[in-house]
Amino acid sequence: MDQPALWRSSVLLPTDRRQSLRVTTWGHTDRYLRHADSLAFTEIVDAGSSGLLRQDATYTLRRGLADSSCYSFESVNYPGQYLHHADSRVRNAPDDGSALFRADATFCARPGLGGTGVTFESINIPGSYLRHYASQVFIASGNGAGDQYNRPQTLSADSSWAVAAPWAP
Repeated sequence: MDQPALWRSSVLLPTDRRQSLRVTTWGHTDRYLRHADSLAFTEIVDAGSSGLLRQDATYTLRRGLADSSCYSFESVNYPGQYLHHADSRVRNAPDDGSALFRADATFCARPGLGGTGVTFESINIPGSYLRHYASQVFIASGNGAGDQYNRPQTLSADSSWAVAAPWAP
């Protein structure tokens, strides 16, 4: 997906604050990014959700581990663990201190591909974005290669997120 240079502009977000990421895809806006069993998913979260789910759906937005002009997402209920990608799947794991992990856990905030919200671009795989597909979370470029999550038809809508108030204050 070739984007115009203007789209590559950064979106500034507050750091060292707890936030939740809400899906902006029509019909799924009650879903939030969360981790479970070390993998990232989206799930419906509301005031009646368990305390564990609300914590799983809350991250502390940090300056990027590999680039301070970008962002990393630290788990609220597992401090020191960050969202990162491995084999395209997004997961939660402790920072092992390696350059690869730090790059895999760093995402640059861009204006939302879907026209609203924010899109998070992988710093070490430019043109690949944090996106949800079938309740799972991946990084994908929309080039159509490989699995269903990489189809270009839904990449724009499914890779835009609303940075929302934290479910676990």
